[in-house]
Amino acid sequence: MNAAPLTERFDSHGFVRRLHDVPPHEVHEVRVDGRRAVAKFDTGPTGNASVEGRVMAFVGEHTSVPVPDVLARGSDFYVAAWHPDAPEPEADGTPTPEWARAAGRGLATLHAETGRLLDSYGQFRASGDLLDGRDDWHEAARDYVRGYRPTLRQHGHGDVADAVLDCLGAHPGVFAGAGDPVCCHGWATPEHVAVRDGEVACVVDFEHAIAAPGEFDYWRTVLPAFDGGAAERAFRTGYESVRDLPDGFERRRPAYALLCDVYYLVSLHVQAQHGPAKTEEIASRLRESVFERLDAL
Repeated sequence: MNAAPLTERFDSHGFVRRLHDVPPHEVHEVRVDGRRAVAKFDTGPTGNASVEGRVMAFVGEHTSVPVPDVLARGSDFYVAAWHPDAPEPEADGTPTPEWARAAGRGLATLHAETGRLLDSYGQFRASGDLLDGRDDWHEAARDYVRGYRPTLRQHGHGDVADAVLDCLGAHPGVFAGAGDPVCCHGWATPEHVAVRDGEVACVVDFEHAIAAPGEFDYWRTVLPAFDGGAAERAFRTGYESVRDLPDGFERRRPAYALLCDVYYLVSLHVQAQHGPAKTEEIASRLRESVFERLDAL
């Protein structure tokens, strides 16, 4: 571990324990100037800890959503104050209706309170203007896929990116009516959103954040976390108690599922959590899912 970033920004520091180590990041509990804190570092070329730290600071400054205070940030890391209500590193990822209702309210609050601050769609930036944005979500969604294309090509799935881009290019109205840009967390599941006493207590891990319609975040949460049961209904109830979902958002679900599958295929290879045979098996299923969705669209 390169301690130089901490040495340059704090009078004293020490590493306490590793909390998480999944490429392209690793996360450590640290002490800086006598304070308990968390440091997140890039470990590969697709890491974006600096952007994540900037977005989390933005959320902390401009919204009522509880997030850790960002203490320092560099080109490949950030340090945040320890938050007593942060999700545990190995938190149970199974959402209950109680969690889902509160998380839905929390996600809608994030969207409602950032919507007035953003006027374009796209990826957040580590420096300069907060957004390198587009006026049109359809084009920003294509940029989203283009951003993953180099990694997909590296692992033999460039045809997936090309096929998705071709499909989106041929269907310019697929996201029509999606809504204005908001700050989307990008992975608002139980391991990233802690709930205490029926309210969101802390939100962490903004590495997937993007300025997009709120329904992007809604489906990015619902698709991996729920199975259509009581918890999913509670999540929607919680969300709509704060902010309306736009007309037609269910019709656009397949398009968002397509974007999710593209990300999952990238993540499968970047995170490298399986052996070659298992990776090949999962990749094959994801590829099949993508092309089935393309046929349906």
